[in-house]
Amino acid sequence: MNELIGLDWSVVTFCQDGSERILASTIDLDDPSQTYSLHGTLTGTVVESGCSLVVEDTSANTAFGVAPEGYQAYLGVPLQTSTGSVIGTICSFQRQARQFTAQEVHLVEIFAERAATAIDNYQLYQQQQQFNQSLEAEVTRRTQELQIAQAQLIEANEHLEQRIEQRTAELQRTNNQLQAEIQERQQVETALRQSEIRFRILVENAADAFLLIDPDSNRILDANRQACENLGYSYEELLALSVLEVDAKFSADELSVFHQQLATGVAITLESEHRRKDGTLFPVEANVCLFESGGRSLELALVRDITERKQAEQAMARLAEIGELAAMIVHEVRNPLTTVLMGLTALRGVNLPQRNQQHLALAIEDAERLQRLLNEILLYTRQQVLRCSEVELNAFFTDLLESLRSVADIAEHDIQFVSSLPSVWTWGDRDKLKQVFINLIRNACEAIEPGETVTWRILGTDNSRININIHNGGDPIPVEVLSKLGTPFFTTKPSGNGLGLAIVRRIVEAHGGEIWIQSEQERGTIVSIQLPLIHPSP
Repeated sequence: MNELIGLDWSVVTFCQDGSERILASTIDLDDPSQTYSLHGTLTGTVVESGCSLVVEDTSANTAFGVAPEGYQAYLGVPLQTSTGSVIGTICSFQRQARQFTAQEVHLVEIFAERAATAIDNYQLYQQQQQFNQSLEAEVTRRTQELQIAQAQLIEANEHLEQRIEQRTAELQRTNNQLQAEIQERQQVETALRQSEIRFRILVENAADAFLLIDPDSNRILDANRQACENLGYSYEELLALSVLEVDAKFSADELSVFHQQLATGVAITLESEHRRKDGTLFPVEANVCLFESGGRSLELALVRDITERKQAEQAMARLAEIGELAAMIVHEVRNPLTTVLMGLTALRGVNLPQRNQQHLALAIEDAERLQRLLNEILLYTRQQVLRCSEVELNAFFTDLLESLRSVADIAEHDIQFVSSLPSVWTWGDRDKLKQVFINLIRNACEAIEPGETVTWRILGTDNSRININIHNGGDPIPVEVLSKLGTPFFTTKPSGNGLGLAIVRRIVEAHGGEIWIQSEQERGTIVSIQLPLIHPSP
């Protein structure tokens, strides 16, 4: 027991008439037969109370007596007979202060119970021996009977010890199982609480509204912060409402039919209108599902305010109408413009006065510029139809660069193409991609002086995307201008129309890519394009 609990010193004492005698000790004593007074000792306190005594630090707590010199922690358990009388103690000491667990105390009490039984039996045996000596004659006559009784007593004692051991083992197993179940349940409850807290935080900070609905009464049982903000109610006010008071489209009969459809177990997404506290309506999209909670079927609705989407759809519809109208106007203007341009070109063969020839040249120049503008407007308004194939960009850009070197306004500049990859493939329309990069290279050349360098790089791949940069070291683009680049009809060129970058952006996005522009004093201007990366077919 001393080693099992990890103690420095343990003794078994026999107490009688206010004194104690050590019966057994885990360390050697000078005179183990010496008797000690119980007055003012820890052992005396245990004997008087008949209860176990635990003192974590006897130097700090002397109310129960004084420990032997050099020891601080004390655990004392009484040795009680079956009649309840205290015949001794098991005293354990620790040199340092320490705490004793309930399990350790219980273990010592079991040892004490067995020791008390053994000591009590020993005393009975001694008394029997004395009685036998005084009544030797009678003992002789009844020796056989006493031997039989003693054998039965020993057998009963052994059986009792076996029962005690079995029962102790059963109780220990039961206690271990109970502790394991308690610990497991505590872990599950802790995990559930943490999960509930995380879910509540997620719901409260969600950009969409959450509504928990009782389908039997149509009452709102719970809502998050966004739901309150969308509808203009406080949390308490919202829980006092029903779905019919919030939804402006559903009637009671329609809502009943909806509950029946939802009971099939399939989530339903629908559009409706909700009514705010001030009476105004706004469009919503709701995804509603059914789930079980506490034996009840409840409905959880994820509600999104789609006001901006509806406005965007209306704006897109208006833009589509405007685009169709613009295309019609372009078609109507291009035909007569072509006839006018043909007529003006024919006049070049007529011998006109110098002044009239100048007017004619100016008219032809403006007509051709108007024709280019109409062509670009028509190209911008048309839906981008791609004829895609596998494109190896290193070879594609190299071939394109060779053809660009013969273009007058590009040939005056040093264009350097650098690729960090030996082979890189994308899925694209070759003609459309040519249009994109010719436009971007021409813009880069126009931003710098003749002889200066434009760098065209393939930087590598990132998350299945190809990164392409076109850099020039010209003057930086002002911030207020940079944010407007790519907007139709916005241009800083005297002869530009602002559709070039807009068309480039539409083509890149039609390929599933992205384009953005950075411009700084130290770095110059960088146009970055990302295109999807593919692996070529074998």
